[in-house]
Amino acid sequence: MAQGIVYIIINRNTGHKYIGQTLLPQNKIWQHHIQSSMRMSQESLHKAMRKDGNHNFMIRELDSCNENNLDEREQYWIDQYKPEYNNNIKIEEIIEKKEPIIIKKKKYGFEIAKNRGSGITSRIQMLGINIETGEERTWESASSASEDVAGDPKYAHNILNAADKGWKAYGYRWRRIGNKTNKRKIYGVHKVTWERTPIYDSIRDAIRKHVGTSTGTGLSKSLKNPHKYTWKGYYWFYL
Repeated sequence: MAQGIVYIIINRNTGHKYIGQTLLPQNKIWQHHIQSSMRMSQESLHKAMRKDGNHNFMIRELDSCNENNLDEREQYWIDQYKPEYNNNIKIEEIIEKKEPIIIKKKKYGFEIAKNRGSGITSRIQMLGINIETGEERTWESASSASEDVAGDPKYAHNILNAADKGWKAYGYRWRRIGNKTNKRKIYGVHKVTWERTPIYDSIRDAIRKHVGTSTGTGLSKSLKNPHKYTWKGYYWFYL
């Protein structure tokens, strides 16, 4: 026949007690009570363990007997000690109210206020390359490009920032190809004959008068890399 024990658990802070019986080893029943406390058991012993901390409780064996006599021996010791937790005394738990942790999403690009447009229109000619189709388009100004692709000219600065910082905006990659407020004269030298072109007042003038095309992607690249890249058979230079 199996042997069991009667045990007592004592709260070191208050002196309140609990008496129970088990067929498990003492360390196993102690772990059972700890787990019950963690699982939010509403028994007064377990509520007290949450409130005061498991380290403030001790367990020890009171009696051992065969399992047929456990009920009798448990009641004997309950009559002796009158354990408070067996009577399910009221335990007031102080539940700390924690403020929710708000994780702020890091902002990038135009989500940051300083990178957003101010609404000031810009007269800088822009080249846009459609991300999906690869189609190149030019606009007379950043504001006209903004009105076309974003539906509002006040977002011109978003397009200018994208051009300067390598961002994507409104489905396009952007590049400046001229500036009416700060024109720089340019000319070209043929890569084979070394024949020089006329001097043009701006990139826009060269595109319109010399080549007659609407895109100047290669021209800007040649200007930024003298003697390295050509556009329409010419090396291009600023005066």
